[in-house]
Amino acid sequence: MPAAATQISRTSEHRVMFKNYMKTAWRNILRNKTLTLINLFGLSVALVAFIFIALWVQNELSFDAYHKDAGNIYLVQSKFSGYGQESPLTSLPVAAALGKESKVVEVARMSWWAGTLNVNGQLFNQKTGIAVDSNWFKLFDYKVVSGDIQSFGQHPFSIIFTESKARQLFGGKDPVGQTIKLDTSLYQVKAIVKDNPVNSSIQFDMLVPMAARLAYRQGDYNNWGNLSYRTFVKVYPGTDMAAFTKTATRHLQEVSRQAGFSIALQPLRELHFDTNSSDPAFRRGSRTAVFVFSVLGTLLLLTASINYVNLSIAKANVRSKEICIRKIIGGNRAQLFWQFLAESFLLCFIALTISLVIISLSLPLFNQLTETTFQLSVASVILWTVLLGTLLFTTLVNGVLPALTMSLFKPLHYLQGYSFLKFRNVSLRKGLVVFQFVIGVIFIIGTITIYLQMRLAQTSAAQYDRAQVVSLDIPARVFQGVNYAPDKINRLCEAVRNDLERSSFIETVALASSSVEGNMLNSSGIRNWYWQEMDTSLKAQVVHLSLSPEAGAIFNFQMKTGRWFSKDHSDKRNYVLNETAVKMFGIRPPYTGQMFGRSGGDTGLIIGVIKDYNFSSLYNKVGPMVLSNNDDELVSMFFVKITPGNINRAMDAITATWKKFIPDAPLDYQFMDEAFDNLYKNDLKISKLVFLFSCISIIISVLGLFGLAAFVAEQKRREIGIRKVMGATVVQIITLLSKDFVMLVVAAVAIASPIAWWAVDKWLQNFVYRVNISWWIFLIAGIAVILISFITISFQSVKAAMASPVKNLRTE
Repeated sequence: MPAAATQISRTSEHRVMFKNYMKTAWRNILRNKTLTLINLFGLSVALVAFIFIALWVQNELSFDAYHKDAGNIYLVQSKFSGYGQESPLTSLPVAAALGKESKVVEVARMSWWAGTLNVNGQLFNQKTGIAVDSNWFKLFDYKVVSGDIQSFGQHPFSIIFTESKARQLFGGKDPVGQTIKLDTSLYQVKAIVKDNPVNSSIQFDMLVPMAARLAYRQGDYNNWGNLSYRTFVKVYPGTDMAAFTKTATRHLQEVSRQAGFSIALQPLRELHFDTNSSDPAFRRGSRTAVFVFSVLGTLLLLTASINYVNLSIAKANVRSKEICIRKIIGGNRAQLFWQFLAESFLLCFIALTISLVIISLSLPLFNQLTETTFQLSVASVILWTVLLGTLLFTTLVNGVLPALTMSLFKPLHYLQGYSFLKFRNVSLRKGLVVFQFVIGVIFIIGTITIYLQMRLAQTSAAQYDRAQVVSLDIPARVFQGVNYAPDKINRLCEAVRNDLERSSFIETVALASSSVEGNMLNSSGIRNWYWQEMDTSLKAQVVHLSLSPEAGAIFNFQMKTGRWFSKDHSDKRNYVLNETAVKMFGIRPPYTGQMFGRSGGDTGLIIGVIKDYNFSSLYNKVGPMVLSNNDDELVSMFFVKITPGNINRAMDAITATWKKFIPDAPLDYQFMDEAFDNLYKNDLKISKLVFLFSCISIIISVLGLFGLAAFVAEQKRREIGIRKVMGATVVQIITLLSKDFVMLVVAAVAIASPIAWWAVDKWLQNFVYRVNISWWIFLIAGIAVILISFITISFQSVKAAMASPVKNLRTE
């Protein structure tokens, strides 16, 4: 019983002590309002950035992990001798052949489906649908909201929508069982599934059975040369993937009768970080970006914590009397330590609360910037882990050093008249501020470099004209309606073009097989082409683009030699190549007039060579491109050149023509400037984030410098008073206080420059074509930081220099 009573007594004492710690901490926070506001501002902003980064990093690292068998699912990639690299696409029969392998559990294919939805007479453009095999749900996991996914594969004209898509199409009604029209066929809604998680590589809002697609493409069943499908395979756990790949390749070579054909298997969990693939079907990320932003988020939080440490110790003299009195009346070192740590905890808790309010208000903007759908849910284990971990981290980083430093102060020193600050070397605090500005300088240099690289991308696109050009995609229903017959589609397209060109607001219209940008998938192996003195050992992807002659007037491709296609159809079998093609193919000048053609197809002549332009992105080296003018090839889009200053009236004319010739499909268009921006969408997002973090870092660093200036002004208070009595001017006092800080910033610039050079050079290595890292970038960053720092220092310096020397000396 006495032991139990003792335990109760101790618990009560601890409770009272904790209450006293928090009460005292709250009083000290309120007493020093200026310091509290500075600390709260820095910590809150840094916490907002850190928590957002932590959520984003966790999301990136968890891509596709929510599928139960994610570790055993692989994307099948095709490889052909002479092709150069793996293709993420396969032919249709590959899946059936792989399904016979003993190590395979399931195989499923997918193909993107863009079409026109007709729901109760209202038309919708559907761009993010996929056609999948019936066993797709045996590989991938989805949560069903209503309906039954099991019946999905039992009828070829079934359809499944995501929850948000169903809400868009049907409002709040449950559409399961309803019949809608997709392109030219009727489909029955079988189920509604939850939206894809933000950490899914495969993003869609509509599913249809693969059988529905194949109803229009019967020839694909035995066509080993049509690479139009993405095939996933699930294997048994513990399968030796190297051995399985070899066995499967031999089997595929036998059944396809293609000795140069092989496969590679890419794990599903690695799909998101595959930066070598140009396949737009999957959401891509960057391990480098994850690492960089993880480091930057942590550094931002550390810089804010440094402010707390500097400002706490800068005002230590004010609290030295309190520390001594506490020790004299019996307070021990541990109690003082926990007292100061309690202040750190309370301040961090308030800052975290403020940051949560800011996060909740700015979450829509963050989701828009990162193209995600993060939500703040009180039931989220991940969110609570991030918040509690951040609170613990900041409390310890902020509180331990000041608590240890001030709890070690001895009362005897105070009674002897010594300043607390004399017992603590300022080198650590100076080093911390240098560290802050090192981060700020790195951010600024990174921001400038990213801006220059994005400007280089704009300049590289100047090899052709994309201003005032709008692209129009031909709907899938048009192809289906004529059974993909090129002659019928081309006749319709000619009629549309003629009608558009009657408008005075439209300069000209061109037809094309695909876009002039981002068309890496529209490529074939080099062996699909032939020319004189061809080297059969060459391996490369050759991008092929069919354009009508009017494209020359729209894009103004820069001709290196020769001419563009004529409008009299005399160049139907002729070709225009880019500079890389003639170099890689070993074609010797004069280039024009030499034989060129397709393997097994018609032979023509090279009539011209255009200067290289980057039709993929600066991440990829410009490859060989072949341009043709063959009206027998399938047209898939229009390019419309609008007269300057008439965009709205031209779009009205385009809309009227569209309704006239293709009334059952809404107009789907995109300006070429937007298409170009999409190539660098991720880089533009990174540039915005880095710029934002640069601003945050500089602001936090300036607050840290303000703290150190207060520290030095406090330390030199007597010296300043004596110097003023002896006749020192305000300018001399300001110089005395400022020169050391300027040297700190200069040191930060010197330290940051090689680190920043290494960091931006590593980032630029991702681009084949990149800017040079010039000396003036570092000069601008250094001057900017020095100017900002001097303005900050001047505030404290002027304040100290203008203070009365009598006030400074009266306590000495």
